[in-house]
Amino acid sequence: MSILIFALIVLIVAALISWAVQKLPLAAPFGMIIQALILIIAALVIARQAGLL
Repeated sequence: MSILIFALIVLIVAALISWAVQKLPLAAPFGMIIQALILIIAALVIARQAGLL
């Protein structure tokens, strides 16, 4: 159950950071690239905590 709560917290934080990056005045491809990197890092953090990596 604790991994589920951890994953939920990580996803909420990643969503907030992605929203903040979306509000920044960046050029078109850079904002989307940064958002993708944030989601990949969040997935890796969850996978590492779950013991998959």
